[in-house]
Amino acid sequence: MQLSQFARVAPRYRRLLILSLGLLALVAAHGMALIYRIQPGVSLWFPPSGVAIALSFWFGIDGIILTGIASFLMSPFWGLHGWERVIGLIDVVEPLVAWLFYRRLWKGSLTFNSLKDAAIFTLSVPLVASTSLAVLGSLSWIAVGKMPIANITNSITHWWLGNAIGVMGITPTILLVLTPYLQSWGWLSYSQTSDSASPAFRFQSCRPLLLEVSTILFLCISIACVTVSEVSANSNTDFKFQQLSFLSFVPVMWAATRFGVTTGMLVATFSILVTLFSYLVAYPNAISLPNFPVPSEVLHVHKLSLLVQSVVTLLVGVAITERAKIQVELAVEKFRIGEYQARAELSEKLIQLNDSLVETNVRLAESNQEKDKLLKAEKASRTRLSNILESMTDAFIAVNQDWQITYVNQQAAVIKGVKPETIVSQNYWQQWPGMKGTQFEREYGRAIAQAIPVHFEALYIPENIWLEIHAYPFEDGLGIFFRNITERKQAEVERENLLSREQSARSEAEKANKIKDEFLAVLSHELRTPLNPILGWVTLLRRRNYEDEKLTHGLETIERNAKLQIQLIEDLLDVSRIQQRKIILNLQPVNLVEILKASLDTLQLTVDAKNIQIQKLVHIENAWVAGDAERLQQIVCNLLSNAIKFTPAAGKVEICLERVDTFAQIQIQDNGKGISSEFLPYVFDSFRQADGTITRQFGGLGLGLAIVRHLTELHGGTVQAESPGEGMGAKFTVRLPLMPNFLPKNQHSSTVNETLNLAGLHILVVDDDLDTGEFLTVVLEKFGAKVTAIASGSQALEVLATTKVDLLLSDIGMPGIDGYMLMRLIRALPPEQSGKIPAIALTAYAGEMNQKQALAAGFQIHLVKPVEQSQLLNAIAQILHTSHASSADNLFA
Repeated sequence: MQLSQFARVAPRYRRLLILSLGLLALVAAHGMALIYRIQPGVSLWFPPSGVAIALSFWFGIDGIILTGIASFLMSPFWGLHGWERVIGLIDVVEPLVAWLFYRRLWKGSLTFNSLKDAAIFTLSVPLVASTSLAVLGSLSWIAVGKMPIANITNSITHWWLGNAIGVMGITPTILLVLTPYLQSWGWLSYSQTSDSASPAFRFQSCRPLLLEVSTILFLCISIACVTVSEVSANSNTDFKFQQLSFLSFVPVMWAATRFGVTTGMLVATFSILVTLFSYLVAYPNAISLPNFPVPSEVLHVHKLSLLVQSVVTLLVGVAITERAKIQVELAVEKFRIGEYQARAELSEKLIQLNDSLVETNVRLAESNQEKDKLLKAEKASRTRLSNILESMTDAFIAVNQDWQITYVNQQAAVIKGVKPETIVSQNYWQQWPGMKGTQFEREYGRAIAQAIPVHFEALYIPENIWLEIHAYPFEDGLGIFFRNITERKQAEVERENLLSREQSARSEAEKANKIKDEFLAVLSHELRTPLNPILGWVTLLRRRNYEDEKLTHGLETIERNAKLQIQLIEDLLDVSRIQQRKIILNLQPVNLVEILKASLDTLQLTVDAKNIQIQKLVHIENAWVAGDAERLQQIVCNLLSNAIKFTPAAGKVEICLERVDTFAQIQIQDNGKGISSEFLPYVFDSFRQADGTITRQFGGLGLGLAIVRHLTELHGGTVQAESPGEGMGAKFTVRLPLMPNFLPKNQHSSTVNETLNLAGLHILVVDDDLDTGEFLTVVLEKFGAKVTAIASGSQALEVLATTKVDLLLSDIGMPGIDGYMLMRLIRALPPEQSGKIPAIALTAYAGEMNQKQALAAGFQIHLVKPVEQSQLLNAIAQILHTSHASSADNLFA
């Protein structure tokens, strides 16, 4: 992380961060001091003093408090335990005295801006403050018995020198290097420090300078190593190291005089650190010894040498830096004096020039009078021209050769939506940036280049307006007349759109009319076709007596065509329900395996008639979906019928049921006629057939697949048709959502067959169609029931009033009293008068709404004509089982 990023700390977190970093620095400094401990409570040098005083100078009382906290926390490492740890708080004396003398009384600078500041700092901090702490600390250690009183002199000397070196080796360097950065980050205000130092600390990178700095550092390291090794070799001699130790003044003074106080103090601190590190190298076991293995006199002299070296470096460096500042100020002042003299000379020349200008102005005033007359005439001419341009209904803009607008009339300003004076003198392309690179720029350029007028119409896209342009070049630029023709263009576009829509509507109407004609022709054909064999066979059967085989064939033909006609009608009704959105699903759990089986059974006769091979692939045992069983069977039957119809005799149809993700997938594939790529997108459209001509091979109304798609979508599924092309077969895929985790209950279903026993039941049939009444009478009497068939609702009420009836079968559409009213009148009767008689509506009204109305009137079941015998018998069994559960076991023989 860069320092600039580190400095961007929110003000509310800044104080906490400062205190945390200060406490961490003090603890680290104590750890360094412990390495050089030479006797209890005393270190060869004491870095915490330098850090503590720097923090106190920056942050005042907060720094002093941090010093006490750090000393209290680190006191056990110095040999103080229990209540003795309070002695560690004495360390606050040193930063407190230094802060009071230097910052509070003297108001000294943090970056030593003057030699006085450096001198006062040297006297008040390493001398007064460090001596005060050395005396109080030594007496405190003697008071708690941690130090014999005989060592007090030696202890005070060591203590003072260690702290003084810690102060001089750390405090000035930290203040000089870090204070400018703290000021620039806003962590220190200039009012707190009275400083305005720059946070820049850099050298100009060049090879001679790097060589010079390397030489200084090498001398520091060499002198420190030689001095300490000399001490080690002559520890019991006459202290020859003293002369060598003062050689370190050479590189330190070199740095101070050459680069200033900051670099000098950095080198002095580096010299102290190297010397102390050399002691550790020379005496690697000194940390574990009770006393440092060097005589006190030797250490005193050496530490005194380092202290004097640091003090002298600070004083000399400040003096040199102050002198450099004075020289810079003198140079600046000298420059200012020279500038003042140059200005004075320039003023004299300007005075002389002014005198000559006065004479020139007199002559110009005379000539200006003549020019004023010309200008007035020109202004009058311009005014007349302006009035002409302003009175024009067209907008006008004049531009010069640099495309600077020189004139704008009021109409142009209105179109632009601004005041004329706001765009005069502006660049034309900046006011109309959307014209750049368009037809506008090309035509303007052509007018100027060829010196010809141009006329064109173009759309200005940014404001979506159409402009009609007349541009005329002149000597100094271009005159542009334009008008807003957006309304005219919109009218033209609207006229074109109306014409296009009218043509499209006419085309669609013609197309729809053609489809309608084709559909009516197909409907007529499909409805009449089954009637021909029905009427024909009925006529033959009435006139001739046929043997059983021929009779059976005729009856089967009549039944098959009647069912075909019923299916056509049901498809038309379904399409009507779809268009009116009136299809209602009876949703319940349905097993698609059973639906496939029932659908195949329904179409088995058709399959056998064309000798179609059905291949059934069922990959799952159960496929439960939420759906309407009848509608689902209608989907499958329609798709199967479609595949069988378009598959040639002895062809093949494949049915596949499998699970795909959370869907049940039914695929029906044939190898028949196939679907062309042109018709494939419309295969599910109503009344659409690939071949709608009268010569078509396959019949139908084109409704089956449309019904399939709608019913599938009502069940939340999808249907898709695929075909490689004509003659290559087709594949239809239906996907329906499966019911998750559905477990079917055991269901017992009974199917009514020919063994149904209706003996003892009296059934009343109400239908105005005598043929239907006769048919129902024959069917029901066959199973043992007593049947009374009547033709109106009023007769039904008379029968119910005098006769006990067990079941009612009633038509809906009858003259007089219809089925709905009849059922309401019956339900209004008391139970003993057949008010609760079971009732089935048997009607040709097949709509969903008709079913709802029948059930609402009181019928239990709604059957649609024509009804098959099995369907009728199942409905009778169901309603009697529900209404007379006690006697239900007697319904079957």
